[in-house]
Amino acid sequence: MGRKILLDLGPLCRALGRQRSRFFLIALEIALTLAIVTNCVNLLMDLREVMLRPSGLDEQNQISVAVRPFSEDLRDEQASRQARRLDLERLRQIPGVKAVATISAMPLSGGGSSTGRRPEGSEIQPVLAPYFEVSDQAVQALGVELVRGRDFVPEDFGEPEVQPVLMTESLAKVLFPDGDALGKKIESRQGDGRQIIVGILSRMTNAWPDSTFYERAMLLPVPHPGDVEFYRFLIRTEPGRRDEVAALVDRALLERHEGRLIEVATMAEVRGDTFRDSVGLIRLLSAVVVMLVLVTALGIAGLTSFSVTQRIKQIGTRRALGASRMDILRYFLVENWIVTTAGLVIGIAASFGLNSALLNWADAPRLSFALIAGGMILLWAIGLGAAFAPARRAMMLPPVIATRSV
Repeated sequence: MGRKILLDLGPLCRALGRQRSRFFLIALEIALTLAIVTNCVNLLMDLREVMLRPSGLDEQNQISVAVRPFSEDLRDEQASRQARRLDLERLRQIPGVKAVATISAMPLSGGGSSTGRRPEGSEIQPVLAPYFEVSDQAVQALGVELVRGRDFVPEDFGEPEVQPVLMTESLAKVLFPDGDALGKKIESRQGDGRQIIVGILSRMTNAWPDSTFYERAMLLPVPHPGDVEFYRFLIRTEPGRRDEVAALVDRALLERHEGRLIEVATMAEVRGDTFRDSVGLIRLLSAVVVMLVLVTALGIAGLTSFSVTQRIKQIGTRRALGASRMDILRYFLVENWIVTTAGLVIGIAASFGLNSALLNWADAPRLSFALIAGGMILLWAIGLGAAFAPARRAMMLPPVIATRSV
């Protein structure tokens, strides 16, 4: 078999040389397909990884409740605080509710607050620290694990000289890479806003799940987070009772006061809204990949079919001289393999070149050679598959018909 392939190489190379423009265009198409498809798949894998990151939250049993007062009697600051307190108590009375906390922003929502913090007395550049202002029961409502230290106690919600905070292990390791952060104090660049770390959380995604710092988060104790214009609650239900509780939230709050708008969403819906653009991009990139592969397969099939049509006399002559059907099939498949391989060699350089541009312009992930190798194997298989039907048509031509066809 190998000897027969070597004997075919001479005629193949001469045939390719006579029609080099046509074969070069197909090789270029294959190269571009490899470059674009591998980079699209690389982006798809990165988007999928970001979307499937574990958040550390009890997402399946959580509800976000946003309250927007419009009644004049709720526009006073004191009345607003009283309303937030009464709403909190009312929500905690709903059957099936495990914990409720007032919270300044919703994790995974794509919008929140952050500040710069560094160890007290340090001269290092402040570290970006996303934070949430929360009421009591926040740790229970979030469903996060407290691995060291303590939860907030009632005294923390007053006005202590040094504000106690909880933070994730990820943020603690950035601030204190050489030691345990528990009990340490942090401050702003100006040296004010001093806080003491009283507890460490294992994992919690902040408001920006698609960021590079998604696991950095800090909880600050505030009696009634929010203001007269807007405030929100995070509800955690007993397992399996999320939808049942969500259906009761509107009535529970509006029965107490009708002068506000209530928006209820599950945490799954919050996550879905945040990643809506990413889902759209995934669909677009997937469509691009499918279309490119299909167009390339059709191009290879068309080229092979045209090549067979042009060489009917040559096929008949070879059959008359004793070439078997398998010899004819192998001839066209090897020709296709040579063209595909030439395109893939060019495509390797094109793939890394495109990835380098995306790294600089779009903060794309770095392309691995393993992914390129997978793309090459795929295109080799597609090329051979697309060429098989025309090559099979050539091998089935009887010598007499092939000779008479010209």
